[in-house]
Amino acid sequence: MNPFAWLYRPVSPWLYGAVSICLLLLALVFKAWMTRSMSLHMLVHIPLILMAGAFAAMAWLAGRRRSMSLRRSILVVQYRKYNAHGLAGLLFVTLMMAYWMIPKSLDQVLVSGLADSLKFLGLFVAGMVLFDSLGRADKVIKLFFLGNFSWMTAIVGLLYQDNPTRLCNFYLLNDQEIAGKGLVVLAVVLPAVWLLMEHKQLGRYLRK
Repeated sequence: MNPFAWLYRPVSPWLYGAVSICLLLLALVFKAWMTRSMSLHMLVHIPLILMAGAFAAMAWLAGRRRSMSLRRSILVVQYRKYNAHGLAGLLFVTLMMAYWMIPKSLDQVLVSGLADSLKFLGLFVAGMVLFDSLGRADKVIKLFFLGNFSWMTAIVGLLYQDNPTRLCNFYLLNDQEIAGKGLVVLAVVLPAVWLLMEHKQLGRYLRK
């Protein structure tokens, strides 16, 4: 049984849309507080926007089941063509998350309104693409991208901890170390949770 199957069951798009809006509002209302800390910025604020996009994709998927016009739109057809197996979408999300691990990008959104707006837009779209791509990708593709993302996150986390100088102009060295530890924990927890949820299906898949 797919542990994420419930996400694809017919549910009112308004429910998913409401959750998406609430998450986005949380990210907007508490933006100043969350971005004041490097660890909160990376481990809470960015994932909030990403999750808002994922729930927006759930709302879109639920609405698509009820609307043939959405299924036949040129944009949807082209998107399906280039992301049939989730590869392009997961690559896009990985690159997006890699960008937000660069210290300069974190500094930029604190001084530029345009960069901040693009951050919200980019992460929201990435969340939508992530949810859709996970539904299209098979387990091997998911495992490949999860492994690469976890490895990348762990390396960045270790660099943040080991670097004796501040990498971000707006964040203290102590906060940089906390963010680094959080990234390493995330790199361990994500694959552990995935394997715990998928171990039976993954075992059957590998025995084929």
